Amino acid sequence: MVSGSELVCRGQSYRLSQKLGAGEISEVYLGQRLGPMPLLVTIKLSSSPEAAVHYAREATVLRALHEQATEQAGVYAARRLPVVVAQGNVEGQGARQALILRHPNGFWGSLAELNARFPQGLDPRHGVWIWRRLLDLLHFIHAQGWSHGDVRPEHALVSPQDHGARLIGWASATRTRDAAFQAHDLRRSARVIAVLMSGAGDPEAGVRRLVPAPLADLLLQASEDLAFCQIQGAMGLDHELRRVAREVFGPPTFIPLEL
Repeated sequence: MVSGSELVCRGQSYRLSQKLGAGEISEVYLGQRLGPMPLLVTIKLSSSPEAAVHYAREATVLRALHEQATEQAGVYAARRLPVVVAQGNVEGQGARQALILRHPNGFWGSLAELNARFPQGLDPRHGVWIWRRLLDLLHFIHAQGWSHGDVRPEHALVSPQDHGARLIGWASATRTRDAAFQAHDLRRSARVIAVLMSGAGDPEAGVRRLVPAPLADLLLQASEDLAFCQIQGAMGLDHELRRVAREVFGPPTFIPLEL
């Protein structure tokens, strides 16, 4: 489909305005819900039959996370987790499927795109706040009894203006309170940050070369040691990260991420 095209999903019309990207099973567009209650949305359209199962699973997980959240947690979920608008067949297009999400305002792109923008390695000070946002999100979903299951650069969005981050790609999420299982999310988050800080080269060598030693030690330990991640949990890792960041960089300071 092309920009300007319209589609119907679950009886509601949407217009595509800009292609944002494409993956193995999807094309992703910025779009708008048409009618008396317009809404800016992200539209994932299937390019493979496999997408139907992924979209259904992702929608089920996200709806469950929002529905089970208490009042205070519900406010957090509404701000930090994707919100499903619709999911199902695209009318008149055979077996083509759509997953339509409320578009997150202010988010620039994925951490994979950020890594491509900084092939020489991202400033470690930015790596600190991005990791802290991911750990905060993981603490929330782990406390809700879930594991994301697929934390990687393509599944994390970044907002440079307010130093925000958001996890997407929820099709592999699992309902579990097993700390050993949830620790895989934490180890993957550390590996994502190691990739960002090392740029296009080998992550371990790049981190050792480009990142101050105390921060590099923590990052690489969390990247490699699953038992360490399990013992620390998301909040324990965040505590260690704040301690090390203060030791290396001094008191927290907002540093603009120029893109």
